[in-house]
Amino acid sequence: SSGINAEYGGGLLELPVPRYPELFYGSILVQLCQLMADHLPQVLAQAVAYVYERLDTMNTVLVDRFGSWFAYFLSNFKYHWTWSEWEECVKLNKTDPNHPKPKFLKEVFLKLLWLTFYEKLKDVIPDEFVTLLPVKPGFNHKFAEITPENSLQAKCAKALIESIKNKEALDMMLGSLDPLPDGAIDGRELDPVYPEAKLEVVIQTILRVGCKSISHISVALNRFRDLIMAVMPNQDAKVSCLKITFSFFKTNHQLMCIMIEKYLNFQLIEPSCIVSWIFSPYMLPHFDRLYLWQMLDTTIKFCIKRCDRIKLELEKSKVKLNDKKEQEAGAPDPDIAEKRKQLVQAAEEEVDHYVKLLEDAERSQKEVFLIVVQRFIMILTDHIVRSEQESRYTQTLWFRCTRDRLRQTLVKYRREVKRYMVTLQTLLFTPEIEPKILECFTQFKGYIA
Repeated sequence: SSGINAEYGGGLLELPVPRYPELFYGSILVQLCQLMADHLPQVLAQAVAYVYERLDTMNTVLVDRFGSWFAYFLSNFKYHWTWSEWEECVKLNKTDPNHPKPKFLKEVFLKLLWLTFYEKLKDVIPDEFVTLLPVKPGFNHKFAEITPENSLQAKCAKALIESIKNKEALDMMLGSLDPLPDGAIDGRELDPVYPEAKLEVVIQTILRVGCKSISHISVALNRFRDLIMAVMPNQDAKVSCLKITFSFFKTNHQLMCIMIEKYLNFQLIEPSCIVSWIFSPYMLPHFDRLYLWQMLDTTIKFCIKRCDRIKLELEKSKVKLNDKKEQEAGAPDPDIAEKRKQLVQAAEEEVDHYVKLLEDAERSQKEVFLIVVQRFIMILTDHIVRSEQESRYTQTLWFRCTRDRLRQTLVKYRREVKRYMVTLQTLLFTPEIEPKILECFTQFKGYIA
């Protein structure tokens, strides 16, 4: 049993990434507990207790991984656990809500909520722990009711819904927004300018129409893509769109993570905009929550997969071009040769098309990595400066966790980051930055050497 725990539990907590997908370890341990029900669950419980007691010294990424596995494990065993041994979490949450133990359990409960219904979770968790449960998932329909504060936007939202129900053309739907200003909601200056008030009405309305299910959301985004793009003309507007979406799903983080995928796949919002939003002051209160970093991972993986996919298509098009050239060379008469020459030209245009796509995708990917690293450095530096000015302890749990995230991003995506080493060293990780931040890059260089 101890050997099994060491093999599979240790593999799960391997850095930078486990050898096998996380679900593999979860499934194996669940199956083994069912097959060896007499003694393995007890041994596994001891291992969980051992890790739990060391949460405050563990790497943040490993705490995340351990929490996700534990939630999956509980969901397979009817949420049975010796909860009484963890009652200290409830007390700690009252005195120090940022303590690693209550924070860990909050993340576990949030993950469980992604695997079951809120009412079910509330019924099976002891009453003492209810204060650690997340808020019941729901939707923030900002314009569901007309109030003095939102009367103009709410009326336009109602008109837009009627326009959608009547399947009116794009110009008619946009016409229902005419009473709203083309700038900011509160009249402040926007640079660059975009119709903030109209954008909020459109996004809130489309999400309200599509929030019945994930498939409904997909259909709504696809159907009203032109409407969204008409009120989202620049990058600032796209960042604002993410703020509006997050506000709508503020108690449903699982769907917010899915929305990031949808916005990327429907090419509504560029990866760089999502990264800018994640690292914006607006999201700083959520900086220690796992769902935020899952959204960042989704964005980075999208960039990588897009480049890999285009590279594959480019290689296929090059093979196709070579085949066409060989066929042209072996043409038996001028007429056939002319036709095959046209096919060669078409194949060359296809190669050129994928070359351009790849250049754009790689440029976007590099931009994303540079923004991610730059924002990490800025936020960590700002924390150090403010702490020193206020004579506070610098190496707080928040600082250590954020620095762990930076390290993990560099190491996890080392294949891509290695390509930008010169740029990172020249522009970002300069000798002038704080030593505790520069240390992350120095360690990374040693890791890949």
